[in-house]
Amino acid sequence: MFTLKQLEAFYWSGLLGSFSAAAKKLHTTQSAIAKRVAELESFVGASLLDRKPRALLLTGRGRLLYPLAEEMLEVNTRIVRKMISPDALEGVVRLGATELIGMTWLAKLIDETRRRYPRIQLLPDIDGGVTLYERLGEGSVDLAIMPGPFWSHEYDSVPLASIKNAWMASPKLNIDPDSVLSARDLMNFPIISQPTNSALSYLYAAWFAQQGIDVKRVMTCNSVSVIVQMTMLGLGISYLPAFFFRPWVEQGKLVELKVRPLLPDVNYHIVYKKSVLNHIIAPIIELAQEVCDFHLQGAMIIGPLGELDKPA
Repeated sequence: MFTLKQLEAFYWSGLLGSFSAAAKKLHTTQSAIAKRVAELESFVGASLLDRKPRALLLTGRGRLLYPLAEEMLEVNTRIVRKMISPDALEGVVRLGATELIGMTWLAKLIDETRRRYPRIQLLPDIDGGVTLYERLGEGSVDLAIMPGPFWSHEYDSVPLASIKNAWMASPKLNIDPDSVLSARDLMNFPIISQPTNSALSYLYAAWFAQQGIDVKRVMTCNSVSVIVQMTMLGLGISYLPAFFFRPWVEQGKLVELKVRPLLPDVNYHIVYKKSVLNHIIAPIIELAQEVCDFHLQGAMIIGPLGELDKPA
């Protein structure tokens, strides 16, 4: 008779294309995955995976079994979620998130996960949204919290919140905060932005294109904190979450510019491959919906003089 572990090993090997990738996903060894698949093949009496030099491919019998294995694992997930106590849920969830999540509510999510699901280990990783999307495809993260949408039909997502960004500048640039600027007026200044692996940069490139503007003078940095400090020094202008950096505006360290048209709202989602949803990942998604809160004040991270870790 076959086991769920054998079906699981076969399913993830077929989906990810290698025993090693399946082993990483299931937090076991490559040899254990290969053994389980071989045992399942022995039960079926036929090869299920064609061991090509570069990748595993489903055989004819493998293609017949694959959707049934997926269905069986989905049923198992539903049974576990209905019947098991939260204290008994056990596993590892690899969570990717963008820097703004890390600066606001990621720690709260980790703490709530530890408190409610003590046997679930949440492994956070901060990166740009485009890179996180690539890592979802590779299977190196299970969930990603990032702006969007821009993902394909293979993925599903749950909306979390929308934020408003505003153009910010240093008072040193002597830009009248009461004057209304056009998008073209912004081209008189260098723009400090996140690099192209940022989902936000990807989404806002469309905004510039709609205004008919080809941005030439751009300084990129993958740290929001450094972007803020560069902006305060007058090295350029940047778009930042207005609510988060309001303390600096109130302290006179930054000026919020009036630009028309407004930047589009940024919609954050928690994204996952449809095929990875299970009884461990689903409660983390629900918990993220509950604790999501971008409205922490920026002064908790950067002090009034722009120095890191000094409270205002």
